[in-house]
Amino acid sequence: MAVPPLPLPADQVPEWRITGDWWDLCNCAIGCPCNFGADPTYGFCEGTLTWLIRDGHYGELKFAKDLAVILIIHFEGNVMEKNREFGFLIDDRANPAEREALVNIFTGRAGGQFGAWRELTISNDGVEFVPMTVTHDPESWRVEVPGKVDGLGGPFRKYMVPENDTCRIYNAPRPEVVPGFITVGQAKRNVVTGAFGRNYDWTGRSSKHIAFDISGPKLFTWRKSLDAQ
Repeated sequence: MAVPPLPLPADQVPEWRITGDWWDLCNCAIGCPCNFGADPTYGFCEGTLTWLIRDGHYGELKFAKDLAVILIIHFEGNVMEKNREFGFLIDDRANPAEREALVNIFTGRAGGQFGAWRELTISNDGVEFVPMTVTHDPESWRVEVPGKVDGLGGPFRKYMVPENDTCRIYNAPRPEVVPGFITVGQAKRNVVTGAFGRNYDWTGRSSKHIAFDISGPKLFTWRKSLDAQ
């Protein structure tokens, strides 16, 4: 078990911003109590979290379009407690400068939301640069890493959702992305095999999507509303 890396000195962190699509595939019941800061369905969470970066920069470095970062997550207890164990899978199409920048951002070394998120983390299970297929459209949220991850989510419409519409939640307090529109979904596949020693199949359980717009290194806290920061 490795502790999260230390934050970078302030004078080594440029301004950065990433925007795109985030979705998860987890073991909670559909609708996911974690959306509201409640405890996970089974008292623990394990799943696959995906950020598909449509646009972004780290100082003068501009990220290539559609790079992705996948997290294999486990935590026991409440979503807002210090309990998280993460392994990071990063798109191997990223060049060396992009790789360094993405590691700095997502491990919390470069501040912003992930800097606050780092405070909720007890274990960094590792960082691997791997080939992956990550695509998103309104009906299909796909994440595949050969030999490690096979995931597919999409909107959940079993009951009373208007035709061609989705079930959405607005401004739920998600730690992984700032508040916004959540599309409630279901995992059509959620299989992890040997990624950072974790193995599970939570097909049929929860999924959700949020478009994200995250920046740093400005300080961020979960304890205040966004407009108070």
